[in-house]
Amino acid sequence: MTEQRGKLLASKPAAQAAKDAFASEYAAGRDDLSIGLGVNSKGDDWAVMVFATTPTAAQSLPDHYGDYDVEVRVTGRAKAY
Repeated sequence: MTEQRGKLLASKPAAQAAKDAFASEYAAGRDDLSIGLGVNSKGDDWAVMVFATTPTAAQSLPDHYGDYDVEVRVTGRAKAY
């Protein structure tokens, strides 16, 4: 577990750069997508996390970007209460 954590910490700058490039390419000027960085579903590498307001907003996104998985979740619009 400690070895895996070290690997993730060491690779975070590259993953952050990929996330930023993805956001620039796919989300610039759009208010229906939010982009973040998270751990993939296996827990062994970084993933670009995309939160889309509708399935239509998510449909043209790739499932990988460079060396990273792209994980998309359709969340709907956020509401303040």
